[in-house]
Amino acid sequence: MTQKPLLKPTARNSEFYLNRRDACLAEARAEPLPRVRERSLRAADAWQEMYEKARLFEKRQGR
Repeated sequence: MTQKPLLKPTARNSEFYLNRRDACLAEARAEPLPRVRERSLRAADAWQEMYEKARLFEKRQGR
């Protein structure tokens, strides 16, 4: 039996954060409403920050 890849939002899975950031950026580009677009951009910034922290963790772990 093969395991499914781990896609949970953990510090050990920086790819998850990067994917979420990209999704928020895509939503922002497609959104005509300014406030909704700004919300998506703020979310993208937050995901970017989480991604950077996860990458630091991964580097410390030697990944």
